[in-house]
Amino acid sequence: MKKIIYYGLFSVMVTGTVSCKKDFLSRQPKDLVSELDAYGSVSGIEALTVTLYNDMQTEDLNSTVNNEAGYASTTTDEAVRSYPWGDINNPVVGNWYGGWDYKIIRRVNDFIGKMPSALVTEDQKKRFIAEGKFIRAFHYFSLVKRYGGVPLVTVAQQFAPGDDIELLKVQRSKEQEIYDFIAKELDEAIVDLPETNTGPNTYRVNKFAALALKSRAMLYAASSAKYATVQINGLVGIPANLANAYWQKAMDAAQLIMESGKYSLYKGDADKATNFQKLFLNAPATEAIFTKAYQSPDKAHSFDFYNAPQSFRVDYGNATNPTLEMVEEFEYTDGTPGTLRVLDGAGNPIVYNKPTDLFLGKDPRMFATILTPFDDWQGGVVEIRRGVIDQGVKYTSEVLSDGYPEAKSEFKKVGKDGPLTTNDPTKTGFYIKKFMDPVNRVPSDRSTTPWMVFRFGEVLLNYAEAAFELGKDGEALTALNQIRERAGIATVGVVSLEKIRHERKVELAFENHRVWDLRRWRTATSVLNNTQFHALYPWIMWEANGDPKTMKYTFEKAIAPKNSRTFPEKLYYEPVPQGTPVYVQNPLY
Repeated sequence: MKKIIYYGLFSVMVTGTVSCKKDFLSRQPKDLVSELDAYGSVSGIEALTVTLYNDMQTEDLNSTVNNEAGYASTTTDEAVRSYPWGDINNPVVGNWYGGWDYKIIRRVNDFIGKMPSALVTEDQKKRFIAEGKFIRAFHYFSLVKRYGGVPLVTVAQQFAPGDDIELLKVQRSKEQEIYDFIAKELDEAIVDLPETNTGPNTYRVNKFAALALKSRAMLYAASSAKYATVQINGLVGIPANLANAYWQKAMDAAQLIMESGKYSLYKGDADKATNFQKLFLNAPATEAIFTKAYQSPDKAHSFDFYNAPQSFRVDYGNATNPTLEMVEEFEYTDGTPGTLRVLDGAGNPIVYNKPTDLFLGKDPRMFATILTPFDDWQGGVVEIRRGVIDQGVKYTSEVLSDGYPEAKSEFKKVGKDGPLTTNDPTKTGFYIKKFMDPVNRVPSDRSTTPWMVFRFGEVLLNYAEAAFELGKDGEALTALNQIRERAGIATVGVVSLEKIRHERKVELAFENHRVWDLRRWRTATSVLNNTQFHALYPWIMWEANGDPKTMKYTFEKAIAPKNSRTFPEKLYYEPVPQGTPVYVQNPLY
């Protein structure tokens, strides 16, 4: 009798670029597969890997850290959450991801362990084992950056009646040992992974995806060695004298990608803002190294649904409100600081002929990342106005329907897209634009914008940071200026750690890097220490008997309501879930 095993196969989990959705993406799921069928052919093994890929915690456009539509950016200085409900607004943010799930690692271990007996060629076995090692390394990286050292299990453990269960219990390894295991896994995988994948294999991992993961993971290990403290006998933290070795590994892995000529910064559109916007809508092959794609209705996400501006909603909308601090992080194209000019030298409000004039000359990436007041959007305008100034007196409301100068006037005091200090519309005067469909209003679970898990822009920034930490300023400066040149802003002549970190913040905004950068640099306790972020309020300068379409605007910087942050020291690591066995708990829990 054939041995029957369960494999929960999902119809969509894809890697690579998203220009060609073929067999691997459109496969129908199967719930019950014989082991002979599973390992008896290339197609059977490829079907198994759909589940392995799907298990990966890619922190993609479906990823939230707490509560419905609680995106990671709203726990950092990038954005605040519009909704007044949800634990994400608590003064303490931290244990977002819950416990570790070793069932998914067991599936990979089982897959790698059975591949040598599979009925395929030796070269095919090597390729599939290499894919398994990449996925296993990805899982352990997801764990180590949250918890530090975790139990290191590399075989699918078996338990039969009469066995001593105590022999199967694995205690935590040191954080250093987990990062070293990740490096070793990836080095072995790189040897047997192809440089490119085409046709039905387009969405599978390749050699450069493994290098990109190694570059990122070693950057985190180096940061832990330099900025963290070794505690509980090395279960968290890495000895400081190892930092340079990890910086070097991060730099070397990035350099191999850069020298390969396989990837480059996307420059498909002459308009810099449009170019950067298209990068995230299309995940072009020039820059996308490892991408998760979506297909509606089988496998889609709801990012558009939850983040649409108020008047463009299908239902929810408004969730992610970029902070004024994030907007001002984007420099002007001449390289001057990005502080918005709302007051003149005497401290009086500057009057702008058009509200969009306030943002003239800003980094084009800002216009591709954030919807600012009165931006064009989906055939309309994002009308963000806090109220009316008439003869020096401010008139505002906490509802969108209150007209001016009379309550039932057609013209409304507050714009149709807010901001309001209560209810759902933006609390900061901004909405997110990156990843959002610029044409269509998208219902829940119907968005198909791809997610680049690794892209060349990040690789350059990894390289720049590692090179600078190693004292190689010239190499760091060259990589940094490639990013700035593509963005359409002035290059810099001198590099610093502050400039590199700034560039990461704006280039990778809302790509779920910021939460981990603040942690690995150990700066969250200062950046998010009892911090209140700010909003921008546009006010129309009322003219009796005038046309509101031609009236002028001033702006006010204000504290965004109900969005304080606190980050105690202990949150640099998550609390270790307890059960059987009892694990050594992380510091301060």
